[in-house]
Amino acid sequence: MKSPIEKHRDATYTLARSLKKAEIHHWLLDHGYFPEKYVLPPCFSVSSRSKKPKLYFKVKSKGKKFAVDRTECVHVHFPKTEFTDRTFGIIHPQVHNDISYHLTRNWLRIVDAMMPADSQVVSYSFPIPIDSKNPGRLGYLRSGRMIYEFIAMTDADIASVAYKYSHMVKADIKNFYPSIYTHSIAWALHGKSNIRKSANLHNYNHLGNRLDRLFQNASDGCTNGIPIGPVVSDIIAEIIASAVDRLLTKSLKIASIDFEAVRFKDDYRILVKSEADAKTVIKSLQAALKEYNLELSDEKTKITTLPDGLFRQWVSKYHAVFIKCQDFSWKQFRELYLAVIDIDRNYPGTGVIDRFLADITDKKGRLKVSVGDYNLEKVVSMLLMLATLRVKAFPKILAILEILLKTSFGISHKEQIVSYLETYLLRLAKEEDRNKYLISWISYFLVSNNLEKSLSAKPKFKDVITRSIFNNRGAIFKDATEFKLFTGCKTIAKKISMFEHLDIFDPPEASSL
Repeated sequence: MKSPIEKHRDATYTLARSLKKAEIHHWLLDHGYFPEKYVLPPCFSVSSRSKKPKLYFKVKSKGKKFAVDRTECVHVHFPKTEFTDRTFGIIHPQVHNDISYHLTRNWLRIVDAMMPADSQVVSYSFPIPIDSKNPGRLGYLRSGRMIYEFIAMTDADIASVAYKYSHMVKADIKNFYPSIYTHSIAWALHGKSNIRKSANLHNYNHLGNRLDRLFQNASDGCTNGIPIGPVVSDIIAEIIASAVDRLLTKSLKIASIDFEAVRFKDDYRILVKSEADAKTVIKSLQAALKEYNLELSDEKTKITTLPDGLFRQWVSKYHAVFIKCQDFSWKQFRELYLAVIDIDRNYPGTGVIDRFLADITDKKGRLKVSVGDYNLEKVVSMLLMLATLRVKAFPKILAILEILLKTSFGISHKEQIVSYLETYLLRLAKEEDRNKYLISWISYFLVSNNLEKSLSAKPKFKDVITRSIFNNRGAIFKDATEFKLFTGCKTIAKKISMFEHLDIFDPPEASSL
């Protein structure tokens, strides 16, 4: 009888191969171009492009020539910690178009590369949103949202087979996307020794070589790293990680190691029957990664004795303090808020703040906290302070303020709410390079709600992203006239609220995590 992990792999493979190439192509161009929804406001979207599949850069001279314009990504800096950023990249739309074209034209081959038959590592990070209820059709969730599937899998699928094992290896590929060597795309698709033969090395009839050249020239000719954010990068990363998985599987079979392994992007969970086997797994994974110029993250690689590591402790802690109710009194809100901060302090980087923000709103976007003159300043201040603990939550916090702003109480206190944000914006503007992410979202909030006119001072921004939003005029890739990549903030706000845009407001219930 197949395990839930094996069933997941088989179902994903069947659904992936049933997708229509034309639908995948359109989805990649329209919905997979910009990074996840929490990275950029909804004013950045692909609203116009060529409707017919086309190539901007063609292979010529029987595969010997493939001229691709050298372009640079527009970068979006997302703060990971106080001192480090994660840099997302927006690829020039013409280069992105051609990458999408080649991936979809070779879709069945790409699926087989992402889910190789000779790999025993099961991936839960398929980059395209497949829909099990509608085989052959695409879903709507981006991979960042699909991480909840991985979370559910950790507690359910792995737990269902864990009784057979005694230890678990948790491992993470170090600096994965920025470390990917573009030449390794061809290694993964065609075999390293094969593609290095003189007849194949610069033969652009090979898919891997075309993708290699396109990704290089998306990043000003650089061979180290692929942009974080576009779904085409997720597909390439999955192909390379799956190639590593094949080498790991082969090595562990030779060593006669009994194991069960799953992966979400660069994050591994591997069950084994002894600590000695766990150490062998780590060494084998290091060796497999080295073949693709990658390495393990030391600080994120560890061995645990089961059942430790199967379940997330922060969930239990949150259950202990959360009271499910229709509405929160001021006292209930305050006590839950303080408990969440304490949990986040002990379990940093988890989803407890996201869970809290989801629980203080209902599915229709109504704020479930009683707000009045007596606590408005406190509620706004407390919510904004959460962003210092989890920057990723900042757009959600602004979405909650937008909900508040549209109530009768919020309308009557509009100037007060704007004054809080103006003070915050002006402070951030003093260090624009460091605070681009926060500035972008505050700017969108103000402009989309027609509040920028209420500002007493209007800062000027240099960055192309922050400037586009605050001036309400797109400034990225102006040379790509066939593509419209920016919609006015006020225009888009009439179609979708910040709450609706951030569909991650509806994570699974804590009980299912």
